[in-house]
Amino acid sequence: MTAKTSLLLTAAAALVFLASGTTLAADNIADFHAQKGMDCTTCHKTKDEMPTTDTCTACHPKDAVVEATKNVKPENPHTSPHYGKDLDCYNCHVGHEKSVDFCDQCHSFGFKVP
Repeated sequence: MTAKTSLLLTAAAALVFLASGTTLAADNIADFHAQKGMDCTTCHKTKDEMPTTDTCTACHPKDAVVEATKNVKPENPHTSPHYGKDLDCYNCHVGHEKSVDFCDQCHSFGFKVP
């Protein structure tokens, strides 16, 4: 599979998920990934290593995520006017806790964060 094909498939899957209005069956990202058959070492390479944005983007390329959320209103949360594409994933997608809407610290966009 080419990188372009992988990117398109990731974007398509994200669009289907977002368009369906589906919420996570799990309470957090870690449980959601576990339900998909991934074990802890998918994100944690060692027991003490915390995932980084690079960990996330290995499976979820930033460009695909930006494309998948391009129609989110009032603006795409993955192309922040304050941070561009440089906001770390874990600012919203917390892992073993419920995800948060980082933007709502200052705004009232009400993004639904998986």
